[in-house]
Parts: sequence; structure tokens; C-alpha cells
Amino acid sequence: MGLFGTKTAPDSLQTRLEHVENLCADLARTNRSLELEFTELYDKVRHQMSRMAKRDAAARKNGEDVPDLDTPPDPLGHLDPISRSIMLRRGMPRKRE
Repeated sequence: MGLFGTKTAPDSLQTRLEHVENLCADLARTNRSLELEFTELYDKVRHQMSRMAKRDAAARKNGEDVPDLDTPPDPLGHLDPISRSIMLRRGMPRKRE
């Protein structure tokens, strides 16, 4: 048969190519499922945010007092000024701005 009579290298290349094709197909399926999961989560969050916005608009229209959630409360606000300054010197969290 000679020097090139056996086909060992093309068979291993074929096997490697099939492995890469399978791996690529698995990655494509995983990517598709993650995209569907993201779309589902995005729709849920968008729906919830629109419900919250409608509820807030209705509350403001009725004149109800709606707390502002952008500014967190001061964790040391309940203390007297001297205790507050002591706690701040000891390294307690400061009010974020």
C-alpha cells in the first residue's frame, strides 16, 4: 500500500471536526435558551415597572403622600448629636450623598 495507504489522520480530523460541530451546536442551543430567559425576565420586569408607575401616578393624582425612595434614610438619625458623633468617629457608616 505504500506510505500513504492508511487514513489515520483524516479519520482523526473528521472526529475532531464532528466534536467541534457538536460543541458549536450545544453553544448555539445554550445561547438561544439564555436569550429566551433574558427576554422573559425583561418582560416581567417591564410589566412590573409599568404597574408601579401606574400605581404611583394614581397615588400622586389622588394627592397621597408618596415617599421618595431615591434618598436612603440616615442610619444614625435616631441618635442624639453626641452619640451620633461618637458612632461616626468609631467608623459607623456615613450618610451617602
